[in-house]
Amino acid sequence: MENNLKQDAGQNWKIVRSRVCVRALLIFLGIILMQMLAYLVCVAGMVVWSAFLGKDSASLVSSLARINMSGSFLIWVSLVSAILSMIWCGILYRKSSWREKGFDYKKAFCLKNVLSEIGVGVGGCIVLTMFLTFLASIIPQAFLFYNTVMDQLTDSSTTVTIVYVLLVGPISEELIFRGAILDRFYLAFPFFIANMLQAALFGLYHMNLIQGLYAFCLGFLLGMICHASGSILASIFTHILFNGTSYALDFLFPEGQEMQILQVVVLVLIGALVFVLGFLHLLGIYQQKEKK
Repeated sequence: MENNLKQDAGQNWKIVRSRVCVRALLIFLGIILMQMLAYLVCVAGMVVWSAFLGKDSASLVSSLARINMSGSFLIWVSLVSAILSMIWCGILYRKSSWREKGFDYKKAFCLKNVLSEIGVGVGGCIVLTMFLTFLASIIPQAFLFYNTVMDQLTDSSTTVTIVYVLLVGPISEELIFRGAILDRFYLAFPFFIANMLQAALFGLYHMNLIQGLYAFCLGFLLGMICHASGSILASIFTHILFNGTSYALDFLFPEGQEMQILQVVVLVLIGALVFVLGFLHLLGIYQQKEKK
């Protein structure tokens, strides 16, 4: 009798986990479809705008062919897709009923926690950027597609790019992966496994090897921060800092300007120090929470 109950319980858990995985994958598929919808919305917007300006059909076709794959057009597609995804996954995240009630935001965002998140976001980005720069100098062929993606961000409207990279993109990605998707996985898996699964989807979402690998590591770290703090606002804040630091480094050390070895060493040491200090503090909170 007891063995039968254990078998039934095990079978039920398999069913629950299968359903949870399906739901999470459907959300992920929905985000991909959202990008296609955003593409159509942007094309339709261009058509309407061209008609408003009184362009003839030949000029419209020429404009579509020229702009369709430009960096400016693609960043608009990314922005619209991020906004649509942010709204949808924000609703899904709000509907999660198991989350802690009466949350203490003052305790979660005390000075130590905020400084730790700054250390992880800023320091992690510095170390990663220096490491990728080093790798790119050794195996440049592995970075061809990655460099194309990065060039598309710079070959676009500065204002739109900043809004997307530093605000809408991080908020949207956190609500998707550390919000709606992680919530689904966490219903049926231990947090470590749930976090691994959402981080893997976050890496896959970036659609290229280099970004995918570091997005997986970043996604896992952001999931841990979200869980340790108890609020997705912490991972959003860290994500914004990470992207903002990347932007700042590009501004301070533009492409084509060779960095001095001393500059690299100092940056890496500072970045590693603040990252380790921030990470250790957040890891302590995470471990305490897992013991409860």
